[in-house]
Amino acid sequence: MTLQELIDRLKQAHPARVIPHGFHDPHSYRGYYDELAFQPKDNVTVAEMLADAESAIGRTFAGYKGGDYVMGPYTEVWLAEYGCCGEQIGARLLEYMLNEPNDMLTVSGGRREN
Repeated sequence: MTLQELIDRLKQAHPARVIPHGFHDPHSYRGYYDELAFQPKDNVTVAEMLADAESAIGRTFAGYKGGDYVMGPYTEVWLAEYGCCGEQIGARLLEYMLNEPNDMLTVSGGRREN
Protein backbone atom coordinates (compact mmCIF):
# COMPACT_ATOMS: atom_id res chain seq x y z
CA MET A 1 0.00 0.00 0.00
CA THR A 2 1.26 3.46 -0.81
CA LEU A 3 1.18 6.43 1.51
CA GLN A 4 -1.53 8.09 -0.60
CA GLU A 5 -3.67 4.93 -0.55
CA LEU A 6 -3.31 4.84 3.23
CA ILE A 7 -4.36 8.49 3.52
CA ASP A 8 -7.33 8.01 1.19
CA ARG A 9 -8.62 5.06 3.22
CA LEU A 10 -8.16 6.83 6.56
CA LYS A 11 -10.18 9.78 5.21
CA GLN A 12 -13.12 7.40 4.73
CA ALA A 13 -13.15 6.35 8.41
CA HIS A 14 -14.74 8.31 11.25
CA PRO A 15 -12.01 10.63 12.60
CA ALA A 16 -12.99 10.20 16.26
CA ARG A 17 -12.90 6.39 16.14
CA VAL A 18 -10.36 5.00 18.59
CA ILE A 19 -8.20 2.32 17.01
CA PRO A 20 -7.07 -0.28 19.60
CA HIS A 21 -3.92 -1.18 17.63
CA GLY A 22 -2.98 1.62 15.27
CA PHE A 23 0.12 3.66 14.52
CA HIS A 24 1.87 7.02 14.86
CA ASP A 25 5.33 8.59 14.49
CA PRO A 26 6.45 8.14 10.87
CA HIS A 27 10.10 7.32 10.17
CA SER A 28 12.34 5.80 7.52
CA TYR A 29 11.81 2.02 7.40
CA ARG A 30 14.75 -0.10 8.55
CA GLY A 31 14.27 -2.65 5.77
CA TYR A 32 14.18 -0.13 2.89
CA TYR A 33 15.27 3.33 3.92
CA ASP A 34 13.40 4.98 1.05
CA GLU A 35 10.11 3.57 2.38
CA LEU A 36 8.06 4.80 5.33
CA ALA A 37 7.25 3.06 8.60
CA PHE A 38 4.98 4.00 11.47
CA GLN A 39 5.48 3.07 15.11
CA PRO A 40 2.69 0.87 16.50
CA LYS A 41 0.47 2.68 19.01
CA ASP A 42 -2.50 1.51 21.05
CA ASN A 43 -5.70 3.52 21.43
CA VAL A 44 -5.05 6.16 18.80
CA THR A 45 -7.77 7.96 16.84
CA VAL A 46 -8.20 7.79 13.09
CA ALA A 47 -7.65 11.57 13.03
CA GLU A 48 -4.26 11.18 14.75
CA MET A 49 -3.20 8.41 12.36
CA LEU A 50 -4.32 10.50 9.38
CA ALA A 51 -2.41 13.56 10.62
CA ASP A 52 0.78 11.51 10.98
CA ALA A 53 0.36 9.99 7.52
CA GLU A 54 -0.31 13.35 5.87
CA SER A 55 2.64 14.93 7.69
CA ALA A 56 5.02 12.49 5.99
CA ILE A 57 4.30 13.57 2.41
CA GLY A 58 7.20 15.67 1.12
CA ARG A 59 9.13 15.24 4.36
CA THR A 60 12.75 14.10 4.49
CA PHE A 61 13.69 11.29 6.87
CA ALA A 62 17.16 10.05 7.80
CA GLY A 63 17.83 6.41 6.92
CA TYR A 64 18.75 4.05 9.74
CA LYS A 65 22.39 3.84 8.56
CA GLY A 66 22.52 7.21 6.84
CA GLY A 67 21.19 9.05 3.85
CA ASP A 68 18.17 11.29 3.49
CA TYR A 69 14.93 10.07 1.94
CA VAL A 70 11.95 12.15 0.86
CA MET A 71 8.60 10.40 1.24
CA GLY A 72 5.89 10.98 -1.33
CA PRO A 73 2.42 9.74 -2.23
CA TYR A 74 3.78 6.59 -3.92
CA THR A 75 6.03 5.57 -1.03
CA GLU A 76 5.27 2.11 0.38
CA VAL A 77 4.26 1.99 4.06
CA TRP A 78 5.14 -0.38 6.91
CA LEU A 79 4.28 -0.97 10.56
CA ALA A 80 7.54 -1.25 12.51
CA GLU A 81 9.34 0.03 15.57
CA TYR A 82 12.21 2.39 14.74
CA GLY A 83 15.30 0.40 13.75
CA CYS A 84 13.34 -2.84 13.32
CA CYS A 85 11.83 -4.66 10.39
CA GLY A 86 8.08 -5.10 10.51
CA GLU A 87 5.16 -5.86 8.25
CA GLN A 88 3.92 -3.97 5.26
CA ILE A 89 0.66 -2.12 5.73
CA GLY A 90 -1.70 -3.51 3.13
CA ALA A 91 -5.44 -3.38 2.63
CA ARG A 92 -6.11 -6.35 4.94
CA LEU A 93 -4.03 -5.08 7.83
CA LEU A 94 -5.51 -1.60 7.57
CA GLU A 95 -9.08 -2.93 7.43
CA TYR A 96 -8.35 -5.06 10.48
CA MET A 97 -7.06 -2.00 12.34
CA LEU A 98 -10.06 0.11 11.36
CA ASN A 99 -12.63 -2.58 12.16
CA GLU A 100 -11.09 -4.27 15.19
CA PRO A 101 -13.57 -4.38 18.09
CA ASN A 102 -12.98 -1.46 20.39
CA ASP A 103 -12.85 -2.21 24.11
CA MET A 104 -12.96 1.50 24.95
CA LEU A 105 -16.72 1.55 25.46
CA THR A 106 -18.53 3.47 28.15
CA VAL A 107 -21.42 2.18 30.21
CA SER A 108 -24.40 4.52 30.50
CA GLY A 109 -27.74 3.48 31.95
CA GLY A 110 -26.80 -0.17 31.75
CA ARG A 111 -26.09 0.04 28.01
CA ARG A 112 -22.73 0.05 26.34
CA GLU A 113 -22.15 2.99 24.07
CA ASN A 114 -19.45 3.45 21.50
